[in-house]
This record gives sequence, structure tokens and C-alpha cells, in this order.
Amino acid sequence: MQIRVTFELLRPGQLLPFSYQYPLSSWIYRLIGRSNSAFSDFLHNEGYGEEGKRFKLFTFSRLKIQDFQKQGDRMKIFSPHISFVISFLAPQAAEEAIMGMFHQEEEKIGDQISQIQVRVKTVQMLREPEFSLGPITISATSPIMVSRPDPGKDGKTGHKYLSPLDHDYETYFFNNLLNKHQEAVAHNLARPIEENPHLRFRLLSQSPRKNLIIIRANTPEQTKIVGYLFDFELEAPAELVRVGLLAGFGGKNALGFGAGRVVNEK
Repeated sequence: MQIRVTFELLRPGQLLPFSYQYPLSSWIYRLIGRSNSAFSDFLHNEGYGEEGKRFKLFTFSRLKIQDFQKQGDRMKIFSPHISFVISFLAPQAAEEAIMGMFHQEEEKIGDQISQIQVRVKTVQMLREPEFSLGPITISATSPIMVSRPDPGKDGKTGHKYLSPLDHDYETYFFNNLLNKHQEAVAHNLARPIEENPHLRFRLLSQSPRKNLIIIRANTPEQTKIVGYLFDFELEAPAELVRVGLLAGFGGKNALGFGAGRVVNEK
């Protein structure tokens, strides 16, 4: 399911950090907890998966803000309304509760330095895209984060964030998507696909836009994550594409990475 949430800004001229993904994600978790605490605890503490792999199976786009002024690492917002799209690969039984949890909510979103005070104005269920056979063009609506293991000098394995221009990007992109689909099938959230499907990723943007997002900013737990915004073409089974669009492409989806929209169908 995909939902467009539109906020009313209660006071024009408020400051929001550009790295607002973590506070927005935390707000979504709180709403899930109020409407269905068992579902919220499962997503936050476990997620779908095993053996160290955890997929939350939801993602959200960047905020759509028409009028703002840049002030350092913040934006001063003048738009009366801002919106974003959140996508869930969720059990059908949970969809009504998820839809209703956004209504008439008032919240402050931001970090320890500045926040914006907003009220949910409208909540709109969007129609899931239908796919035909052939390549599908997708535009990232939030940065897509793809990484590979990177042994450090201290002997600990870290992560190297990959650009879609890297030669092994396609491999790690599809590894993540196939693992996510496998867990979705195991929880009856997606249909199986044929073994060894034809998979092809083609970058359409000449210059992918690098985005560095700070998680838990101004705290001892501060983390920096790199993703990229770009358009791309996929050749893959429709069910695999559906999982990517609803659960997110790449990693860190529940923190607002990996959202996308279908540009056209061929």
C-alpha cells in the first residue's frame, strides 16, 4: 500500500534540518505503536528475516516542499503545506489500521536544534502501479543506499557505500532485493518468482546525485549514510519490482532510503 500524507505547517518560517529522515521515521514508528503496538514492536525489534538480516518492509519519500530558504544545514520553510509518500509491504489485515493512524495527528518534526510543528491535513491512498512485460523506468524519490562489506584496518568489517556508477552496483542492488523478496514470500506478503530470473539494472541518469544523510544528529550515536538519487530502468519479474516499490530498494528503507515511483510502463 502507498499513502500520500499532506501536512499543514502551523507556523510559517520554521527551521527543519536537511537530515530529517530519522525524526520522520521515529514519528511513523510512534503512530504504528499507537494503532497496533504488537506490529510496531515487531517492526522495531525484529522485522522480517533471520540470521542477522532484518527488513522492515516500508519506506518513504523525501518531503515535497515548494517554498523554502536554505540556512546552513537547515531549511526555513514558507510553504503552507508539505507532503510525502509512505509505502508499506504490509499484511492486508493491517492496512486499515495503518491508513487510519495518520488522521488528525499533530507533531513536531526535527532534531534537538530546531523542529517544525505540523498537523496532518489529508491522507490519500494511492493506487499501486500496474506492470506490463518489459523494462520499467523508476525514479528514486528518496536516496537509494547500496553497500558492500569493506574490511577495515582495525580488522572490523564496515560498509562501503556504492555509487550506481560502480561496476558491482547491480550485483549488490539485486542481492538486497532478492533477499527482501524471499522474506516477504516467507511471510505471505509476496508471491514466489521463478528460479534464476532475468535481472537487469540500467542507470539512466548521467550524474546521480549523492546525498549524505545524518542519522541521530548531534548525539553520541550520530551516523552518516550515503545514498544516491537517480533514474533507472529495471528488467525483472513484476513481483520483484513490486516488493522494491513498496518495501524500498537498497538498504535502510525504514529510515527513508530507497523509495521510488514508476515513470512509465513499456
